[in-house]
Amino acid sequence: MFTLKQLEAIYWVATLGGFEAASSYLNLAQSTVSKRVGELERHFPEPLFDRSGRQAVLTAKGEDVRDLAQQFLRLNDQLVAAAKKASAPPIRFRLGTTDLVALSWLPQLITTVLRRYPDIDIEPEIDVTSVLFERLNERKIDFAICPRVFQHPQFVSVPTGDVELAWMASPDLLCPDSPVPTEKLLKYPLLTQSPKSIMWPVLQSVIDNPKLPFARKTSCNSIEALAEMAAAGLGIVILPRAFFGRKISEGRLRVFETEIPLPRLTYHINYRSDYHAGFYSEVADLCQMVANFSGTHEQLLFVQPVDAGLR
Repeated sequence: MFTLKQLEAIYWVATLGGFEAASSYLNLAQSTVSKRVGELERHFPEPLFDRSGRQAVLTAKGEDVRDLAQQFLRLNDQLVAAAKKASAPPIRFRLGTTDLVALSWLPQLITTVLRRYPDIDIEPEIDVTSVLFERLNERKIDFAICPRVFQHPQFVSVPTGDVELAWMASPDLLCPDSPVPTEKLLKYPLLTQSPKSIMWPVLQSVIDNPKLPFARKTSCNSIEALAEMAAAGLGIVILPRAFFGRKISEGRLRVFETEIPLPRLTYHINYRSDYHAGFYSEVADLCQMVANFSGTHEQLLFVQPVDAGLR
């Protein structure tokens, strides 16, 4: 009487808040999703969606059907896992990371996943942590690597490594042989990440402290751009130390000590526990295996090629 495809359609339309979002997630035409929901609705004496507004909203009966559909889909996932294996992968793997991971060990992670699952489609997204969390919560990505923990029962969070932060500047701007006194430090322009970045709350006591009135502040949402601006002598900056080892060894940037201590930044893997949890757990293990926050930018970017393509 009912099909899994129909149950899948109503569940994702309800979960993602609309037919367009569900069709994108399921990689189907919107007309196909609408048809499957319509076929399902015809079996009930009352509508499952209230379509009087701009968006389709579940009725009370629709909520009951959505909950039952979810139970059927989870049972189906369990059957698939039992027939194959617990870590059976999805067709698409939508992976979100911050730029620090993307420009360091993300290529190695993708290489490793493709070697193990050559038929999977990997879709990386690079953004700031706050946006990644929104997209993970809205099911627009499946997996996020960022310096923050998603504290919700439906999510699993696993620490994957610490990043050491350091004060840096061009040797032409600042070339001290001893810790720089705070009074002298405040005379320089400060280059910072934008308020949406995870670095902002971590370093708020420094970069947004009225007791530390720097000569000028310039914000940017790219650590690579901040490093280049600092190397050009436009100001002082707080950056991951090892990540910019090449610029330091070339003499374009110099690490200096101050009277202001800096915290370490801990990265976490976050993924949903309700679908493909076995696969995501395996990818989390691979992340911990390849994660490298201690090499230089250029060293971390080198990976061996694979035959499988990145979709």
